Amino acid sequence: MSMKRFPLAALSLALVLGIAESFDFHENDLSSEESLQDLYERWRSHYTVSRSLHEKHKRFNVFKHNVMHVHNTNKLDKPYKLKLNKFADMTSYEFRSTYAGSKINHHLMFQGAPQGNGSFMYEKLERVPPSVDWRKKGAVTGVKDQGQ
Repeated sequence: MSMKRFPLAALSLALVLGIAESFDFHENDLSSEESLQDLYERWRSHYTVSRSLHEKHKRFNVFKHNVMHVHNTNKLDKPYKLKLNKFADMTSYEFRSTYAGSKINHHLMFQGAPQGNGSFMYEKLERVPPSVDWRKKGAVTGVKDQGQ
């Protein structure tokens, strides 16, 4: 995936993952600047987001851009639909730096060189199920908002 498309993909993923906590809107909410402003105020009320007057103006512009991205993506014939969630007034850069940053590489430096002989231990495996729900096997948990 190219670096230009990564921010859009990250934002889309955030919007998809937030479906359980989503906020619906309709086509008529996009018809004018006033209706978009009303939509933004309803969204802010729904997620109890408070902003200063100056910050609110900047966030509204980001929100409009994200709303149009969600709307235009949903008009396409894709196997998924996007919705607005609590991240709708964040830029993709803000979202990535706040929620998608990883410190794993930092900790891997302390472990030294990788162990093992470099071969894949299951390379001779012949029968593999078409899919595995690792949540049911207790290996992972469902998606959670862990904040910062």
